[in-house]
Amino acid sequence: MMIKVLIVEDDPMVSLINRRYLEKLGNIKIYGPVTTEEEIITNLINEEIDLVLLDIFLPKKSGLDILKSLRDKKYLVDVIMITAANSVEELKRAFAYGATDYLVKPFEFPRFEEAFKKYKNKYEILVNDKIVNQEDIDSIQNLKNREKELVLPKGLNQRTLDRIIMFLNENSNEIWTLREIASKINISNVTVKKYMDYLEEINKVEVKPTCGNVGRPELKYIVRN
Repeated sequence: MMIKVLIVEDDPMVSLINRRYLEKLGNIKIYGPVTTEEEIITNLINEEIDLVLLDIFLPKKSGLDILKSLRDKKYLVDVIMITAANSVEELKRAFAYGATDYLVKPFEFPRFEEAFKKYKNKYEILVNDKIVNQEDIDSIQNLKNREKELVLPKGLNQRTLDRIIMFLNENSNEIWTLREIASKINISNVTVKKYMDYLEEINKVEVKPTCGNVGRPELKYIVRN
């Protein structure tokens, strides 16, 4: 089923990034960008939007105030808040008004993808079932959705892993050596090798041996689809 997503953002660059991230996820119809509550409501009525990506800092009215107003008007659309701010008070308000997730700029694709998967898990349960059971509710509440939570091996950092995964996803049609990856993302060969070994172990990349300079063996990596 096609999911309809409305982008509410006044920064053209951020709006473009959000659009590109959504396009990577597939099976999504994208609307916007818009910047006002009136435009949001028009889209909710005319297009039956499923999810709103809502920035907090907007020209006329705060995204948090818009979210509260939407709830007051009985609009129950799912919302992911997006902002450069990270204050506890704003976070509390966002979740109190029913935001599905809260992304702090600048965020990278893996975190955006996680937020969308969490929303999609809820969407798939609620759109298909008239009655939910405890297992369904627990699944909606689970931040990792239905996926098994992976614990990183000692010595690996989630942020670095996210950088490498984002680079590979953005260049998924290419085949890369360790040296090329290290050069592109400015991380040492030794460090990249640790992360690529981990990605190979969890079946995220495929490794192919080849001949490097002066006949030395060299490994090349390609993302598994």
